[in-house]
Amino acid sequence: MTTATESILSAEDIDFQLYDWLKVDELCERPRFADHSREVFDSVLEASEELAKERFATHARKSDLNEPTFDGKTVTLIPEIKSALDQFAGIGLLSATMDENVGGIQLPQTVAKACFAWFQAANIGTASYPMLTMGNANLLLEYGTEEQIEKYVLPELDGRFFGTMCLSEPDVGSSLGDVTTKAVRDPAGGGNAFRVHGTKMWISSGDHELSENIVHLVLARAEGDQPGVKGLSLFLVPKFLVNDDGSLGERNDVVLSGLNHKMGWRGTTNTLLNFGEGAHTPAGSAGAVGYLVG
Repeated sequence: MTTATESILSAEDIDFQLYDWLKVDELCERPRFADHSREVFDSVLEASEELAKERFATHARKSDLNEPTFDGKTVTLIPEIKSALDQFAGIGLLSATMDENVGGIQLPQTVAKACFAWFQAANIGTASYPMLTMGNANLLLEYGTEEQIEKYVLPELDGRFFGTMCLSEPDVGSSLGDVTTKAVRDPAGGGNAFRVHGTKMWISSGDHELSENIVHLVLARAEGDQPGVKGLSLFLVPKFLVNDDGSLGERNDVVLSGLNHKMGWRGTTNTLLNFGEGAHTPAGSAGAVGYLVG
C-alpha cells in the first residue's frame, strides 16, 4: 500500500528534468556555482525530500482540519507547523540561493525550486510561510538599504523573522492603481521613515506566533504623489520595530482585525490588517512606522 508521504512527488521525474533535460549540473562551470557539483545538488534534494515527507506531509490533513483561530489578541496554529518551519530554517533552505556573504550557499534557482517543490507538494499551507519570507528577503537584498538588510533580512534568513507582501485592500484586488493606503513622512524617524495608514486584505501569513517578528512589505501612496500605479511606493513595515543592536523594540501600529478562509491553504493565516489606526503608538504617535524601499 502506498502512503500519502510516499507519493507526493517522483524523485526520478525530478532527476530527469534537472539533469537529462535541463542539464543543471553544467551550471557548475559558471563562477557563481563553481564550488557545487551534482553530488551537492543531490544531497540538498534528498534532504528536502526527507524533511517534506517527515515534517510537512505528516500534518497536512491536521492543518486542513484545524484552521488558524484568532481570539482577538493571538493567532493559534497547530504546533506541528512551527516545528516543521524550524527544521526548514535549520538546514539552511531559507537562504539557499542567496550570496555567501549573507549566509547563503548560492544554490542555482532551478535546483532550489525543485527542492521547494517537495514542500509545496507535501503541505502547501505550511510551505507558504517560508515561500513569502524568501521572496520578501530577496526583494530587500536587491533594493533595501544596508541597515534594512542587517536589521530585517538577516533575521529572516535565520528563520527568526518571517515576511509578507501587502498589496490588496478590501476594495482593491488586481487594480493596484486604486490603492488607498497612505504614507506620510515622519520627520522624527529620519529621511526614509514614514507613517503608514490603511487596510490590507487577504494577506497570507499576515499574523502568527511562528516567529519573533513579521516584516510586511506594503504598497502605499506617499503623500503628494500622483494617482495611479506610478504614484505607488513600497514600504517596509515591521510588526515590531528593531533597535540598533538588533533587539526587538516597540510594537508597531499594525494589528490583525480578522482571519479569512482560504480554500486549499487552510493552514496559512489569511488576514485583514489595519495599519496606523492608533491601536499602538510607537514613539508616542499613532501610525505604523514604515521605511521606504528603493
